[in-house]
Amino acid sequence: MHDGPAGGESVMDINLPARTRHEFALGGIDIGPEVDWTPEPQAPTAWHEHVPFAFWLVKALRPRSIVELGPASGVAYAAFCLAVERLGLAARCFAVERAAELPGRPRETVTRIGSVRQDGRGRAFSTLLRMRPEEARTHFDAGEVDLLHIDGTQDSEAVAGAFQLWREAVSDRGVVLFHDTNLRDRRNGVWRIWRELQAAHPHFEFLHGHGLGVLGLGRNLPEPVAALFATGSQPEEAFAIRRFFAARGEAVRDRFLVRTLEARLAGAEETAFADRDAAVAERDEARARAQQAVAERDRLAAECAAARAERDATLADAQHARALREAMIHSTSWRITRPMRVAVGLARREPSYVAQVKRVLGRGAPTPGALQAPAVPLLEALLPSGTPVASDAHAYVSARLPAPLATFPETDAPRRLTLVTDSINAGHLFGGVGTAVGLAALLARRLDVPLRVVTRIEPPEPRNFGTVLNAHGIRYDGNVEFLHSGHGRNVPMGPEDLLLTTSWWSTWAALRAVRPDRILYLLQEDERMFYPAGDEQLRCREVMDDTRVRFIINTAALRDYLVADGVRGVAADSIAFEPAFPEGIYHREAQPIRDKRRFFFYARPNNDRNLFLRGVEAVAAAIEQGVLPAQDWTYHFVGKDIPRILLPGGIQPEMSQNLPWASYAALIRSIDVGLSLMFTPHPSYPPLDLAASGAVVVTNRFGPKVSLDHYCRNILCAEPSVEALVAALGDAAALAQDEPRREANYREARIGRDWEAAFAPVLDHIAG
Repeated sequence: MHDGPAGGESVMDINLPARTRHEFALGGIDIGPEVDWTPEPQAPTAWHEHVPFAFWLVKALRPRSIVELGPASGVAYAAFCLAVERLGLAARCFAVERAAELPGRPRETVTRIGSVRQDGRGRAFSTLLRMRPEEARTHFDAGEVDLLHIDGTQDSEAVAGAFQLWREAVSDRGVVLFHDTNLRDRRNGVWRIWRELQAAHPHFEFLHGHGLGVLGLGRNLPEPVAALFATGSQPEEAFAIRRFFAARGEAVRDRFLVRTLEARLAGAEETAFADRDAAVAERDEARARAQQAVAERDRLAAECAAARAERDATLADAQHARALREAMIHSTSWRITRPMRVAVGLARREPSYVAQVKRVLGRGAPTPGALQAPAVPLLEALLPSGTPVASDAHAYVSARLPAPLATFPETDAPRRLTLVTDSINAGHLFGGVGTAVGLAALLARRLDVPLRVVTRIEPPEPRNFGTVLNAHGIRYDGNVEFLHSGHGRNVPMGPEDLLLTTSWWSTWAALRAVRPDRILYLLQEDERMFYPAGDEQLRCREVMDDTRVRFIINTAALRDYLVADGVRGVAADSIAFEPAFPEGIYHREAQPIRDKRRFFFYARPNNDRNLFLRGVEAVAAAIEQGVLPAQDWTYHFVGKDIPRILLPGGIQPEMSQNLPWASYAALIRSIDVGLSLMFTPHPSYPPLDLAASGAVVVTNRFGPKVSLDHYCRNILCAEPSVEALVAALGDAAALAQDEPRREANYREARIGRDWEAAFAPVLDHIAG
């Protein structure tokens, strides 16, 4: 190793042969074999291209102390420490770790610097200072630092402030490094600061690897460093030096890239072997299931054969009974006894009489091979051929409509509020039911009346009621009575009880139990669209057109749509509210660094209005067209009853079905881009869930629902064609990666966060 010009030659001798000239042009200091850095598997950064110069600078400067401010990747600090160690210098190294102060991260968090074996941590001469730069500055005397590195990933004001704060700490032989001097974008302004500083100080700038500015502050710079600065006025020498270090830096970067790719390849091979083993296990399991299916098929075939035999025996028995009947009716004794039968009123009662014959036959010994036949088939067999068994018209219709809410009067009961819904079990708590639970609790509290919950389909699970209120940040201290009205159970009903219904069918049931003016109908969608033209849609329309019922509409947009469409029950002044998404559940949280971004598709194939097929088409097209390439994204299908689908390239999306509320919320907080379709005028909750959690989401237009910017500009509305949805997904992917704009849209969103504030107009309206 040389400390100065070799052999007395001039530092700037440009007449030397090209191979040696570059070494002497750098003051006789080459970078030496100590730059042979065996890399860990790690994605290369721009600073990897400056590692050779870092070694040369440490070798030429021989610093007594090195300070790095803001080690974003840690590569620079790792290179300084490794150079100090391999050169055996008596130097101290300090890294000021700013990441410990980032919002949402505990103070003790330490960012990974370089690699575990190659960074400065764990070495006797290296110290990691978990504090802000201004706090760290108080621990250094003036003129103590020989080499100061200011990382360029900070904004320009932070870099300028750091330089002004630390310049007095730089020694009379000190050098300051600025990274990203050749990077010009909206988030980086280091180049402006560098332009100002180089006009007043000796300097040299490397242009590769986003640029590295080398600034000389000291008056007693070592001769090799001074020689480097002197080349700034000699274009040929400066070009040669830049080309030399750029080539060596590219080699270092390529070594890291190769190791990274080798590690990924090894991981891919390991995953492939694991997938193969899983496929073999799945194949064996499928074979076992197939064997079970064959056994089940054989069992069912045997049962079918037995059923056929029983049917044949029953038919034979019926034919025998019919023959007896025909013989009886046409017999001489039947004709002779007619006057007697007329006298006792049996002449017109053949069905009853024949039924008596059937009962007599049933008590007698069966014919060989015959089985006891059920009453109705045998009765039909005994009737004249083609005679149907009649059903009561009212009973027939009633059996095919929602069951009325069965009640009995409770004349002395105090006024109560009763929430009437199908279920409050875990699988039904998302969206509308959760909204109804919150409204019921707040309304009962405002009216100061007892609260009841009546479920019509499934018995209630009381603990879920409290789960919803806690998740929505709603306080309710009163008791709640839970009743199940299924299977004809009667519900006690007082003369002044109020009913809060959650659908047209629960409103239909309530209208047959109480006066219409005691019903509050929480309408959260155009429910007419749930059905094709027919009886169910007709009755839904009749309920929604009932002007005697009081409506509470989920979103002003839905109310305005229904008014414009002529729904008579919904008036222009009907009370509406905007849903809330409490920050305790829906918020953007810091995510671990991932190789891929995350895509969410709201998948509900059995809910036609969620356009599952069109969504699958759009996702597949986005992958095929490179809008959501598989190397950059993971795909998450979230919903219910999702079939196994392979996306283009054989990609199996990760499927999450029937998630508990907390798991669903945790998942959407990790999403970058979502696709949630709803072929109705209501915006639906999933797009707002995602936007309130920091994601960018695409949804479809419908009627007046052409933009949801009034909620958040991270919600993109597109026509529901494949082409329009793919284009919107491309815009969403770009927006998700534009962190400043995505964050600004999230911060400026006007999505409600407080359910009590959201329901306040409703409560005032009803209480008034």
